[in-house]
Amino acid sequence: MSGGFYTRAEIQAAMDKQVGQRLPGRSEQNPFEVSDLQNYVIGSTRHWGDWSLRYSKSAEALACLARLLINANIAPGATGHVNEDGFEGHLKAAASIGDRYVDIADTALRAKDYYQGGYFVAYGATVFHQHHIVASDPGDGSKVRLYLLEPIASEGIALTDLATAYLNKYSAVGIAGHGGGVGFETFIGLNLVPITAADKFFWLVTAGRCIVTPTGAPNYPGDAANLRLVTVNPADGTIQNAKDANPSQGYQIVGTLISATVNTYGDLLIDLKLDE
Repeated sequence: MSGGFYTRAEIQAAMDKQVGQRLPGRSEQNPFEVSDLQNYVIGSTRHWGDWSLRYSKSAEALACLARLLINANIAPGATGHVNEDGFEGHLKAAASIGDRYVDIADTALRAKDYYQGGYFVAYGATVFHQHHIVASDPGDGSKVRLYLLEPIASEGIALTDLATAYLNKYSAVGIAGHGGGVGFETFIGLNLVPITAADKFFWLVTAGRCIVTPTGAPNYPGDAANLRLVTVNPADGTIQNAKDANPSQGYQIVGTLISATVNTYGDLLIDLKLDE
């Protein structure tokens, strides 16, 4: 904002957050449409009614029976999956204070913008750097250049500093058990329409009022006093009372029940809280 007025870039950024950051020349896509072609930047936010949504890419076919879905990308340094989804290693060239890009020594032939919307981390001597990745060049077999939202600050990044590039968590949306394995995955949202295959583009509900299928008998969410907090069943993306999938044991909290539930009558309408 300059002189009391918003700049064109600031207005565009606000609009992108409301309706999604559409790619140049691409079509509008509403929350109930699936596209074979990418129309928005992966991870773009959109608001529709009281829903917050994120533009996503499927990792596989996804049914639409109101079950929460996971980020299927595996941590880049995971044993047996090193650099399968992202990169862990070192830079190809040192980065200096003020640089807005880094070259990572990723030797895979990554597609253009493979890392877009991801997260870059480097472990320096006095600074653990953390940056948003806004774009990336195609891999050339020896490196991938990542473009950063924020310039490198306080300390340069040396060739000896360990670095990690994480993928956009909305770039591979999958079914429970198809990422790192049941109990090792994070749930990120709910699809509104069936997705028939991998590599389809759709809007994922990440926050707001929605139904999520309960695990079921013998315990339904809200079927006893004080059971308002809802957690996810890691086996299938259904929801449970927090006492049945206890957050103190690591189970993921996904929201709270909305309606009053009396006479041991549970419900499945929740205030989903997986995003802003």
